[in-house]
Amino acid sequence: MSDPKHAKRPIIVKRHAGHDDEHGGQWKVAYADFVTAMMAFFLIMWLLATMTQSQRVVIARYFSTSSIFDLPSGNGVLSGGKSVMNGDTAAPHITASLKRRDNGGGSGKAGSSEQSNRDRMERQRFEALKAEIERMEQTGRLQGLASHLSLEMTEDGLRIQIFDRDGEPMFAAGSYEPTPRLSMILGVVSEVLATVQNSIIISGHTDAQALQRPNYSNWELSADRANAVRRRMVADGLATSRFVDVEGRAATEPLVPQDPDNPRNRRIAVTILRNAAALRLRQNGRADTAAQP
Repeated sequence: MSDPKHAKRPIIVKRHAGHDDEHGGQWKVAYADFVTAMMAFFLIMWLLATMTQSQRVVIARYFSTSSIFDLPSGNGVLSGGKSVMNGDTAAPHITASLKRRDNGGGSGKAGSSEQSNRDRMERQRFEALKAEIERMEQTGRLQGLASHLSLEMTEDGLRIQIFDRDGEPMFAAGSYEPTPRLSMILGVVSEVLATVQNSIIISGHTDAQALQRPNYSNWELSADRANAVRRRMVADGLATSRFVDVEGRAATEPLVPQDPDNPRNRRIAVTILRNAAALRLRQNGRADTAAQP
């Protein structure tokens, strides 16, 4: 018999199916692209959630513009330049270029088209202002104060009228100092108007009740109230140079003519002027901003 110590031990061989160790690495590239795309998507969603309505309108207009001549250029807000919200930044350069190209032959048509583009963009900016204030009335800091406000697009621009309600005045009786309620409204309005550079006019209006003060009538009171509103809006950040007309009109333009003592007749009208209306004001001394009943 053979010695069991010298018996052969069985050899076990384990075989595994072959495969690529790294799968080529393509999945890593695809996954990185997916993560980058998702990060960009959520960043855009966050930015949209923090934007105001007027900013969304400007961005939408940027992507919907059919020609580069429809957009004004800008140096960038962060670098201290002017934003596209400011309007006619690029107009002089475009007009000059078209005139040289046409050598005078088609300058009239080109100028008319450029003016039409500027007017269209200005209307869009004013609609954005109106939409933003209306949004603030519904969901923002002007909630509960919408009954004191009237917004109207006119030939001259956007007119914002702020008026009294029964038991809720904008000024104390016979005074030109704004109440906290009016200061709140003016703060929000000034914040919205800071997104454009158009000129502003302010007019003060009273009801038909005469003041019991010597040498101080509704004319003086309405003018003082208009000027007090101007000072408040300057304190809220608007440039003094933007206010081109501040006047009092007493009870000559009632909002409710059939009821001269109606509290709505006691109001302040702030009008943001279109460029054409501002030019007309400089030439003629007054824009056509009378309130319509």
